[in-house]
Amino acid sequence: MSTTLAQIAPIEHAQPWGTLLAVYFTAIGIPSGLTLMVWWHRNRYPTASLTLDWRAGWATLGLLAAAGMLLTIDLGRPERFHLMLTELGNWDSPVSLGAKIIAVKTFLIAVALYLLWRRRAASHDTPAQASGMTAGVDASVAWLLGASSIALAVYPVAVLARTWVSPLATTSSSALLFLITSLLMGCASVLILDAWSPNAAEQQHGLNKITLALLLTHTVTLVFAAASISGGPAKNSLDTVLTGDHAPLFYICVVGAGVLLPAAALTLAGNRRRPRLLAAGGLLAGTAAIRYLIFTA
Repeated sequence: MSTTLAQIAPIEHAQPWGTLLAVYFTAIGIPSGLTLMVWWHRNRYPTASLTLDWRAGWATLGLLAAAGMLLTIDLGRPERFHLMLTELGNWDSPVSLGAKIIAVKTFLIAVALYLLWRRRAASHDTPAQASGMTAGVDASVAWLLGASSIALAVYPVAVLARTWVSPLATTSSSALLFLITSLLMGCASVLILDAWSPNAAEQQHGLNKITLALLLTHTVTLVFAAASISGGPAKNSLDTVLTGDHAPLFYICVVGAGVLLPAAALTLAGNRRRPRLLAAGGLLAGTAAIRYLIFTA
């Protein structure tokens, strides 16, 4: 008789959460945002070198493998993760759906890397305009990667809101915050990759501008998200973030390192490497902190 996911202790009845899941739900935004921001960069600068796409693809593949490993370790037995991938009758489980999204995106990234390898070999790292069936395949893979990346960026909110008690994840703005923080993580990752393989000054300035625009959107969303919470468990959680035990983490990491530092560094950076790396570090710290606070507060 075949084993089902329900027969090996569904995740809904497991212990609430621990360090591994905190790291998983926080870090899963990086491969999602990295794919989306590299996609933006390729469409904004179609003649740019393929080096950034190549390095970002491998970085995303490694991050997805690490995410799958974290989830497998947290579940306790590898067969539980395997069944979440293979069982088709558990689409209403956010955790199972997330595992499937990771698998789909991993496959798509592998296909994208193969297509990119062929383009780099044929054009010596200079992008060439694809045509015919090749262009159609490239476009299809890119759109599917974009869709899976958005889904992977926001699905943790569904897990937190439906599977465990995390009041801030049930608010109307939590999914938007997870998407924006994922995009900012992607911007930070591109800033880091660009530091070791610099693009043209125009592209660096463009990346600075889109990062600042997303940072402004993130800040405005945080303000209105807090203002929209008027009572109940979510208000109690918000109070612990703003004035309680989590306040130091919020003001130091989210506000200081995650908003003020990158805003100042990118405004003054131009195409200088050190300020852009400083901004990237601040963005990763700030966005990781807000995702963690939504997870745990």
